[in-house]
Parts: sequence; structure tokens; C-alpha cells
Amino acid sequence: MGRFIWLLGSVAISFLEAAEKDNSFETVSIWTVILIVALVATGILFFASRQIAKLRKFHENMLAKQLEMEEKQNQILTNMSENIHDAAQQALKKSQAIIENNISSSLEKEQLMGDIEDQLLGVTNDLIYFLRLKSKKIEINNKPFNFNNVLNEVSGLLGTKHAGKEIELIFDVNNNVPRHLIGDSLYIGRILTNLFEYMFSNLTDEELKLEVSMFNNYEDMIDLQFRLRDTGPGIPAGESESLFVPYYNEEEGTYVRLGLFIAKSLAELMGGSLHVESLAGKGTTFILDLPMKLVDPENRRRYRLPDKSLIEKKVLIVDSNFNSALAIKKMFAYFRHDVRVIKKEDFEYAMPKMNDYDIIILKESLFSGNVLRHLQEIKEDNNEVKIIALNNLLNIKESVYHDGLIDAHLFKPVNQERVFELIISLYDMGVSKVLLEDHIGEEEGEHLPKAKVYKSDIVEAKGITQESFAEFAGKQVLIVDDNLINQKVLTNLFSNSGIKISLACDGQQAVEIVKSGKVKFDFILMDINMPVMDGFSATQVIRAERKFDAVPIVAFTALILESEKQKMFSCGVNAFLAKPLNVGKLYQAMSMFISNKAIEEAKDEEKKEREAVFEGLNIEKGITHTNSNEALYIELIREFVEAYGESDKTFEKLVHEKRYEQIKMLCVDMRGLSGTIGAAGLHDLVNEVYKYILFNKQDLLPGYVEKYAKELSKVKRAIEAYLFTKDMME
Repeated sequence: MGRFIWLLGSVAISFLEAAEKDNSFETVSIWTVILIVALVATGILFFASRQIAKLRKFHENMLAKQLEMEEKQNQILTNMSENIHDAAQQALKKSQAIIENNISSSLEKEQLMGDIEDQLLGVTNDLIYFLRLKSKKIEINNKPFNFNNVLNEVSGLLGTKHAGKEIELIFDVNNNVPRHLIGDSLYIGRILTNLFEYMFSNLTDEELKLEVSMFNNYEDMIDLQFRLRDTGPGIPAGESESLFVPYYNEEEGTYVRLGLFIAKSLAELMGGSLHVESLAGKGTTFILDLPMKLVDPENRRRYRLPDKSLIEKKVLIVDSNFNSALAIKKMFAYFRHDVRVIKKEDFEYAMPKMNDYDIIILKESLFSGNVLRHLQEIKEDNNEVKIIALNNLLNIKESVYHDGLIDAHLFKPVNQERVFELIISLYDMGVSKVLLEDHIGEEEGEHLPKAKVYKSDIVEAKGITQESFAEFAGKQVLIVDDNLINQKVLTNLFSNSGIKISLACDGQQAVEIVKSGKVKFDFILMDINMPVMDGFSATQVIRAERKFDAVPIVAFTALILESEKQKMFSCGVNAFLAKPLNVGKLYQAMSMFISNKAIEEAKDEEKKEREAVFEGLNIEKGITHTNSNEALYIELIREFVEAYGESDKTFEKLVHEKRYEQIKMLCVDMRGLSGTIGAAGLHDLVNEVYKYILFNKQDLLPGYVEKYAKELSKVKRAIEAYLFTKDMME
């Protein structure tokens, strides 16, 4: 059609030009020209109308897809309270069956209950993220951070949750990726964790690989690309578009793809993108692109070993997974090491001569028979040779070799930071030695006692409730964490205890608060992976002044390796708590340092507000739906008011405009949420509205506008009264 219009126009122009050459219109009838022009105009109109129709159809299809996606997103909240309750009941039934059959040890029973708590906590956290995204409350905070700290925390979370799985987890980080970047490290970690969780839940093979590359943009801007891939059967054709649309699987009683929806939403908020590529039989790849800034564009060398003697070592790597070995090779080669990789099968078939190597890295399963004898001989001839046992973070096992043969352990997945610290520690250069030294003389703080150090794992105290923390009434506690949800959960946990709380969002803020001297802290809970200044550095800076020696600093982090824990203790922490939050262990840690033995053991019955039932809101039932975690419940109802506190106005407008599909979506949201928080009246009302829409009785909806407003107002007043009561008890 376009070519036809162009042809008609060309003909018309040629006629006019011919007429001008003859200085007369006699060569061409004026009516002929008019006819041609009319045909051109008609063609243009016809073509334009066709294009408009196509665009209208395109937009209609897009709108339909958008509405379908929104409905699926909102349906995840339908009957949320019942779903969480059912999940808990099913897990409890399983544990009860194990107990009755006497086929489980007490340790296994505790592990099972811990898995149940983690599952429910994960659902609740995802729900809070979903609400914050819906109400547009999430803000991106671009600050300097250590990229490898993010990778370490992500791998630590996976190692804790998926311990024992026989999956090869590989980090293949390009050598041009900087150590320090400017971006939102909290949400980057959340995106990666959610992607890994999806891949773990759907993995059908034994390898999961994260490739990280950097592409220069302009000036100090770069693009960081993450490619997370498996080698499984792939995603069926046509399903990739809906992969980021969450829904509730009623048959299995699980929420599906909620984490992917959150990951994609966060990526787009950061100005990036997240999509998936998949081919049948060739695996699935998630591709995450994020724009970031360089902290120091002029300094492209991110890691510098402290001594020239540490470079140009000869390294041998033998691993059961060749791809993993190649990724590790790349990281050692960064430090100008001469690295050779041998396949495990080739090594077992014909063990090579290893006398000429400075560093020998072997999969620990290879340490047997002739290998052990050969390594012993090498050590006897040259004690400077370093032998490293290579293991998987998901399968951390106690080494059986205690005769000094193994110099260090290296756990996969590996990144530059871990290799850098390993090389330094191998040659006694010190990884992160404490900045303090014992001084002799009459200096300030010389006679101040030091807080005790507990390097063993903290044992969980049983039967701990929110009221138990009143044991520490009057104590000054500093919470250092860049995660706002973690801050709120901890703050709410301490809300009735009488504990005086201060907050810091990064290590730099923590240092400034402590050094200001305005508050004398009794206890510091220190996250490790934070922007601006991480927990390692913040602890070192605080410990640099002797007057703070008596202040206990307890690390609260997802890092779980012994080398990471040792680094924390070297920096000056006094104890270690692993994420996610375990209330019993937190109470035990605080008891170890700041127990207030003078407080009466009897608790005031009036403080048990969780038994109160406010009009329109059953608090006790709502708390039960969050696995009896009142702190999480408080956070949930705050987010509910923020996201849907004005939904009565939205409902009225939608009814007036007869936008029934949108009303249906709102009902899906409110059915799940109202049931979850214990608002039974509101739950029943929106359920009625939802049924009227399903049965095409939309003419009854105007009668529910005032009812909806009254019921929502009742719930909001109940929430306000409950939160006011909690505040008064502080």
C-alpha cells in the first residue's frame, strides 16, 4: 500500500512539472490532476486508517495481556491467610508423624521446625515486598559498596537454606568487574537471591553458573551483566513471557514465581532489565542488566597483593567440575599466577608430578591413597608448598586430615575477594588483622574491661517470646543494617521491652553514632554486607579506640564460612549470629552480654496485647498467620494501611465508572490481605462483592460502596488503636 501511494504521488508531481515546463496547463487537463490528487488522498486515508486499526488492535491486545498479568499478580493474595495456615499445618503434621514413628533424632526434628519457620518467613517477606512495590514505597539508594560482599552474602544464604544438595554452584566473574561500585547493594542481592531460589527449585541437573561481566558505557558509568544459567531441559515454548507473573498453585499449596516478579520489578526500578532465554534441551538463562557507576574510574586495578613475592605463583587446580575449575583459574590468573587445570578423570588416571607447583588445589574427595603419600613427600621436600582442599559451600564437611597436610580450605562458589584473602593468609600476611594493639602506659581506657569473645555457635534459647526481651530493659542497643524490613522487625521485636534503640543504615553511620558519644551503647548488632562502609571496616574503626573495648559487637550476617567468621573475629566482633533472624539465638546472645538479672521474673498480664481483639480486627488470629511473629505482623499491617488505606475511594470510583475487571482485581487483593491480618468483616464483605462480579450481578455493587468504606474505616481504627497501644507500652 505504501508503494502504491508513493507511485500515485510521483505521477501527480510529474504531471505538474510537465505543465510548468510548457508554462501552460493545456497539456494536462486540470480535472485529471484533481482526480490523481484525490486518488492519492484517498490512498493515504485508506492506508492511515489501516495503520490506526492495526495500532488499535495492538493496544487492545497489550491491554488485555496487561490486565491478565495484573489479575494473576493480584490472585497470589487470594486467601493468603488460609494458604499460610495450611502450609504450616501440613508441615506440622509431617513433623508429628516423624515424632510418632520415632524415626527422627532431636536434631532432625529441630531442623524440620527450622525449615517450617524459614518457609513461612519467606512467604511473609515476599508479601511485604509485594505490598511495598504495589504502593510504590521502594526507593533505590545508590551508594558505594563492595560487590564481592554481595556475592558472599548471596552464597551464604544459599548455603544455609540448601545445605546438603549435590549442586555445583559456580561464580564466573570477569576480571574487569570492579571490587567497588555505586548502586543499591541491598536490592542487587535480593534480585540474585530470588533468581537462585527459582533455579534451585526448578533445577534438574547438577550445575548452576553465574557469569558476571562489565561493559563500559560513558565516563564513570558502566553496565553490569549477570547471566545465571543451567543446562536443564529448558522452558517450554510460549511460557517465558508469563514467567515473571506470579500465581498461587492451589493443588500444591505454594506461591509460584513471586520471587521472579519481585526481582524483575526491582531491576526495572534500578533502570535495568531482567529477561529469560531458553531453548529446549539447552537449558535456561536469566539475563540481568544493571547500570552502575565506578567508585574510582582512574583506578582499574581493584586488588593489589601487599608483597611482590605473592605474585607469579605456579598453581595446579583439580576439581570434579571442569567449568568450576576454569572459573577459579581465572581468579588466580588475575594475580599473575601461572595456573594449570587438570580434569579429575585425567588426574585419577595418571597423577601428574606436583613437585614444581607452589599452590596445589585439589577436590577434597581426591585426598586418598597414593595422592596422600605423594603430597606428604612434597611437603617433606619443600615445606613452602601450599595445599588447599576444595569443597562445595552447599556440602561443608569437617576435614579428616589434621596432620598439617592441608594449609587451607577453599569453598565454592569462589570470587576474587576470597582468592585475594586466601593468598594473603597462606603466606601469613594477615587478612584483616585488628587495628588494636595492647599498649603499656597510662593511656585513656587502659583499665577498661574488654567484652568477652564467644567464637562457638550460639545455642538457641527455647520458649522465647517478645516479652522475654524485657530482661534487657533500659539497655542501649544499636542496630546496624541497611535492610529497612530487618530494622523494623527488630525494632518491633524490642517494642515492649524497654530497650532503647538506635538505628544505622551503614557502617559509616554506625561509626559516627558511636564516636559522637551522645549514647553509651551496651550492645551493637552489626550487619556485615552494607554500602558505604561494611561491617568489617566499621568494627575495626570502632575497636581502634580503647574506650569502646567493653561494648559487645555481635555480627548478624548471612556469611557462614569459618574463614569469614574468623575475619569477623579478627576485626573485633564478640559473637556471631547467622541470618535469617532466630529470636531464641538473639535473646541468648544478648543474655551473654547484657542480661539484667535485677528485673522481676513475673510478667505483667496487661502486656499480653496479642490476646486482645479490637473491633474489626482479630490481632491474635493475624499474628498466628505470620507464624506467631508479632514483629512481622506489625510491619504487615503498617504496609496494608499504606498500600490500601484509601482503597474505599478507589472502590467507589471503579463502581461509578463500571470498571468491573478492576474491581475484581481489587477484591482479589483485599480477600487475601484482610484474611491474613485478621480483618474478618472486611474479608467477608469483599468476598461477597467478588461473588457478585463472578455471577454477573454488578447492579448490586453500588450498595456496597458505603459498606466497604465503613468496614475499611473500622479496620484502620483498630490498627491505629493497636499500634498506639504498642507504642504506649514501650
